[in-house]
Amino acid sequence: MSFQASRLRRGEVIAGAAAIVLLALIFLLPWYGVSGAAARSAQQVGLPTSLDGWHGLETLRWLMLVTIVAALALAILQGTQRAPALPVSFAAIATVLGALTSLALIYRVLISVPQGLDQRVGAYLGLLSALALTYGAFHSLREEEAPDPARNAAIPTVTLQRRP
Repeated sequence: MSFQASRLRRGEVIAGAAAIVLLALIFLLPWYGVSGAAARSAQQVGLPTSLDGWHGLETLRWLMLVTIVAALALAILQGTQRAPALPVSFAAIATVLGALTSLALIYRVLISVPQGLDQRVGAYLGLLSALALTYGAFHSLREEEAPDPARNAAIPTVTLQRRP
């Protein structure tokens, strides 16, 4: 089956876009860093003064990666499948994984910052992306109508015949 963007509903678009943003944020923006005298000392020795999400969250990065894959799979399955069984299953999986990732990031970014490091903008944007991903996956789970009600999306159904 081919991918049709017109099959995507608002929840899948939000979850997929948030997954792409979170994936980019993990590698592109600094999440943690040192400042002050420690930063000057690190620069003199040639050590980095900031860490991205991939290097700063060594155990949590795997949960984030699985969550991103589940959210992207949700969007891809919704765009390629005619029947709702697989997209609904992945919406449930992505919602649970998104909630776990969001809670873990809330703890790591807002409550328990790694010792000796300060948060950078990537940590806050990553947390917002995880929350948006969770919202989108949950919204996808709650939506019941077709992506475009005027289009009357054809979902294959099985008709039952009466026995004589």
